[in-house]
Amino acid sequence: MTVSGGEAVRVRPDREHPLSSGFACPKGIAMVEIQNDPDRVTRPLRRRTDGGFEEVSWDEALDDIAARLGRIRAEHGGDAIGWYFGNPATFSYSHPLWLNSFMAALKSPHIYSAGSQDVNNRFAASALLYGAPTLVPIPDLKRTDLLLMLGANPLISHGSIITAPRIKDDLTAIVQRGGRVV
Repeated sequence: MTVSGGEAVRVRPDREHPLSSGFACPKGIAMVEIQNDPDRVTRPLRRRTDGGFEEVSWDEALDDIAARLGRIRAEHGGDAIGWYFGNPATFSYSHPLWLNSFMAALKSPHIYSAGSQDVNNRFAASALLYGAPTLVPIPDLKRTDLLLMLGANPLISHGSIITAPRIKDDLTAIVQRGGRVV
């Protein structure tokens, strides 16, 4: 990251990094635009009855959220509450641990993530094939001669479920050693 005058001005990948070899998610590179956006929300805002917003303290915001969540749970039960979290939380061991405990306390089974959109089909297939959704075989890309992929785009997902940090290089290597990628 390039910082000038205390402000992030540019993000670029590190081509020398041993795992990524300079790959970077476009969302990460775009973070400078988000960080420096003049409309970025950096403090709690509450919607007014006229449709506008007013700044409130963190204590006010959290008390309001707790009261609303409590009312929803009291009126409709834990099934009325769901949680969605994105990829950054997925790569943290502490967030899912806290989240699971929080949702269990609310008696809600509804936890969703980016994986709900990207890889639940993989978990369903693993449950049907191997008896458990968490048994996800990882292909041995370094020694594969034929890689058949159905319903996958590893160049876009960066091989997310198979944890291949340089998936493009791995796929190219299969072909270069005389194998096939379908």
